[in-house]
Amino acid sequence: MAAPRQFSLRLVLLLALVPLAWLVMDHFKVFGRFNNLAEERMYQFRGEIPATDNTKPGHPSLKIIYVDVDSLTVGFLGERPWSREYYARVINALFQYGGAKAVGLDFILSPAGMKADMVDKDKAHKNDEVMGQVMEKWPAAIISTDYSDIEQPNTASTTASDSPDKATAPADSQAPSGNSSPPADTSAATDKTPAAHQVHKYAEFPYIYQSPIHLDPTKNDYPESPTFPLINDERIQTGMLDVATTYNGDGVADAVPRWVPLFAETTGPQHTDNIVGGYMDFYKINPEERADTDDTVMVVNPDSGDLFKLPKIQHVTFYHLAIKLALAYLGLDEKNVKRTKDDLQIVDNSGQTLIDIPLREQQLVEINWFSKWMNDKLNPRVSFEEVIARGADLETGPPANQAREKKFFEQFKDAIILIGPVDPILHDLAPTPFDDHTVPLVGVYGNLLKTFFTGEYINRPPGWVSPLLQILLTVVVAGLAVYSGQHAGLAKAAAVIVLLAYILGVFEIFAHFRLFLPLVVPVSSAFSTAFVGAVVRLVDEEKQKKRIKGMFATYLAPEVVNDMVSSGEEPQLGGHNSVITCFFSDVQGFSGFSEVLTPAKLVDLMNEYLTAMTDILQAERGSLDKYIGDAIVAMYGAPITLKEHALRACIAACRMQQRLGELRQKWISEGDKWPVIVHRMRMRIGLNSGDATVGNMGSATRFNYTMMGDTVNLAARCESGAKHFGVYSMCTEDTKKHAEEQGNDILFRRLNKIKVKGRSTPVEVYEIVGFRNEATPDTQRCVELFENALALYFTQKWDEAKALFAEAEKLEPFQPGRDPGVANNPSQLMQEMCDEMKASPPPADWDGVEEMTEK
Repeated sequence: MAAPRQFSLRLVLLLALVPLAWLVMDHFKVFGRFNNLAEERMYQFRGEIPATDNTKPGHPSLKIIYVDVDSLTVGFLGERPWSREYYARVINALFQYGGAKAVGLDFILSPAGMKADMVDKDKAHKNDEVMGQVMEKWPAAIISTDYSDIEQPNTASTTASDSPDKATAPADSQAPSGNSSPPADTSAATDKTPAAHQVHKYAEFPYIYQSPIHLDPTKNDYPESPTFPLINDERIQTGMLDVATTYNGDGVADAVPRWVPLFAETTGPQHTDNIVGGYMDFYKINPEERADTDDTVMVVNPDSGDLFKLPKIQHVTFYHLAIKLALAYLGLDEKNVKRTKDDLQIVDNSGQTLIDIPLREQQLVEINWFSKWMNDKLNPRVSFEEVIARGADLETGPPANQAREKKFFEQFKDAIILIGPVDPILHDLAPTPFDDHTVPLVGVYGNLLKTFFTGEYINRPPGWVSPLLQILLTVVVAGLAVYSGQHAGLAKAAAVIVLLAYILGVFEIFAHFRLFLPLVVPVSSAFSTAFVGAVVRLVDEEKQKKRIKGMFATYLAPEVVNDMVSSGEEPQLGGHNSVITCFFSDVQGFSGFSEVLTPAKLVDLMNEYLTAMTDILQAERGSLDKYIGDAIVAMYGAPITLKEHALRACIAACRMQQRLGELRQKWISEGDKWPVIVHRMRMRIGLNSGDATVGNMGSATRFNYTMMGDTVNLAARCESGAKHFGVYSMCTEDTKKHAEEQGNDILFRRLNKIKVKGRSTPVEVYEIVGFRNEATPDTQRCVELFENALALYFTQKWDEAKALFAEAEKLEPFQPGRDPGVANNPSQLMQEMCDEMKASPPPADWDGVEEMTEK
């Protein structure tokens, strides 16, 4: 690290201009396309991943199947527009024969596609009826809607319900647009423009607009939306297809689809106007049959005499196709959707959250891409035409064919089905992070569903993170690059390493945490600043060398180096009091190992053992103090404060004992490599919780972060005292109490009251038996019998106590002669204590305390 005086003010100011320029360009979204490309590379680095259904126990694979309207299907269906009877047949087959959970149709069945010169209106009307009946029969079938940029002039009927006092929102509204292409220019629709020449944006079927679209700038930038889908909007489920391409990667509209608006709302009269207009159009009802009051719209159907009545003002929320499919798959409806400004939740009928979707701009979610489009394993697919043909064969074919077709339809059982156009001539294509060419857009909705059900949401840091990372990376890389003192070559190499490490770190962080950290601007800023600085240094090298004095001349212990460097202060001796849990462990009979193992073998054994134990220690957030031969000294709760320090220490003790058991099996499996004493290795662990002095302790020139005090000494006595009770993990009452306050994970067994050497106050000690949820019924019964026997022991009922201890001995988890390295157990030892007490009874005022005479 160079001293600050090495860097002249002139150089600092000059170099500061470079990252500032990058900040300004980034602010004006200059690098949107490059950011998108970088993020696509991150997906490719992460690779393709499967999707699981986290709403179900065991997290099984999420089953999404695509039914492709491919070139084979296009050839079968012929010229467009295609009869909606085909869609109805496929949807019915998928539910009736396939047992699908939900089906989504990625087609906009718009009346605009039914041109008068190409379609038999009566036949189309009949096909709509068939489609409506199928949709009503299968409420888990979702048809699609889309907010498009269709512009049509007003007519007398469309302007009749206009509200003259409601202004049209400006075209450059800053609310998220959600449109699949740039919004229409509505600014031309002013009071000075004749109504017949004004134009308004219409949404395609089933949003049949009968009035101009007024945008409320306080709401989402969507047309106020109503619908009359296939006769009755209460029977037929619809979902939006919109993708917010104008919101992609700094406004790059032709980039990979990323953001999806999950809902749109309407609070005006347009919803009712559109439903009524669609109803009248469908049944060819004369406009004079419509009657409006202040709060109601009514239409009489002259053919049936039915009265169609709706409130004039309705507040309606329209959800995205993926949301509606998720609800259908889970057997829920829109009442199970809960929204806040920060998230959208799908809850079950008991209120438990099944899916929790974080929102951006109170409306958008980012898609997580899982795989290439043409990955048949992760994206299984069949042809639309094949479903039609096999469904017909199942209905009318010979019995042999029907059995085959039933087998075919089994693949759809409990699946979400997406029916979408895949033939390139249908022009419904988009790029993905994994494909080198555009692929069907229906894959967007499949990946969105996978995002919901896996909970693998894309994360993006707050806006201030990008400039902060840019500045930090630029300062570090440029500082190292322009350093010209001693070891300047190493500093420049370090600059390259830091830059590469940042790039790799960004990719790794996304791969593991789905977090997009900025890449293009920080790396470009750091590299260009370092380059400019290096050029300036070459010109002014001699002058700069006089201002650089070198690096640190002394090195301290690794655990204090980081603090010293960041603070600029020399580390000092001293400590402070803190509530911690002290940890001591030791190998049983370790001296015997040295007698039978060569030094090299002993080192190999201890390295393997200590590595395994230390990994667990650190995984449970413990701090290693030191190794003393085979012994491990550690602490929980310092130097990092840890609320659950006692519970973590107990969990670590249980995990270590389990891991040692695995190591024993491994060593046994290695045959003659290790003597029998290694196969029988056991360790003892002692824990105690309380106040201790922790900090840097030692000499003025060499010290370590360690702990001192009575709490520490008692933990060490618990480790050595465990042998007396025939247990392998022992703690004090304080540790047990703290651990049970923090969780009920550990099963403890009360052992006795002891008074250790050098300490006048007695303490209750407990065995750490193991994880409560892993304890067998025999072990739990053993603990119960032992503690009942102990109660009798304290009341000096020696015979009764011994009998219960004898019963408990049969259930002890560790048995001499059976388990390697086990010489006795607590029940066996307490029977001996009962005999001793009976032979030499204690005084009448005996309090049960046992004095330990050895350390």
